[in-house]
Amino acid sequence: MEFTREAHRFYFNDETGKLAGEITFPAINDDQTWVIEHTFVRNDYGHQGIAGQLTRAVIEAARAEGKHIQPLCTYAKAYFDRHPEAADVLVTSSQSKE
Repeated sequence: MEFTREAHRFYFNDETGKLAGEITFPAINDDQTWVIEHTFVRNDYGHQGIAGQLTRAVIEAARAEGKHIQPLCTYAKAYFDRHPEAADVLVTSSQSKE
């Protein structure tokens, strides 16, 4: 699935232009850390793996841009628990100051 990227947000709209899914990740630590604070997929798009695709999009962007991620929303936390291969972008305790 193709997502649109805006500053600290990936999202997609349905065919009518209505928001169908998004993930938001504001920056802290002089833009070195992205905090995944919200993952949303509308019910009619649920159970298709879209939240995981949104999360992977943020992880790939973080890798490409040399950023770290601090997952705060419950979905993002669970994603990182299930995908240890993504741990390379997780913020460490020494990096987590705001």
